[in-house]
Amino acid sequence: MALQLNPALDLAYIDQAYGEDPVILYMIFDAFLSDSVPRWQSLQSALESRDLKESASIVHGLKPSFTMTGLTHIRPKVEVLEKAIKNEDPTEQLLQMYRSISAEVDELIPILESESERLKKV
Repeated sequence: MALQLNPALDLAYIDQAYGEDPVILYMIFDAFLSDSVPRWQSLQSALESRDLKESASIVHGLKPSFTMTGLTHIRPKVEVLEKAIKNEDPTEQLLQMYRSISAEVDELIPILESESERLKKV
């Protein structure tokens, strides 16, 4: 891939889905950062208040954004969380899963911010 993206992202998926288009990638990364990340963070409150309907809705709506952003390794974990929410697993177990995924997402946010900023200038 000529764009030389960070290898923490699924470069094969990104190349297959978007090719060499820096504009679309910038838009995808920027949308994830501005829309998906805050929605993901709102999931914690929904889980803590045991609002399983809202929690399931948030998770279900966010699943595609992880794939689209090249965070394909996180999507299966989000799917497991969604299933656990639908199964009404204990709150602490759901929060533990959420925190585990969040730790990974938090490590990737600076990478996405950096790539988004760089692609904006290409």
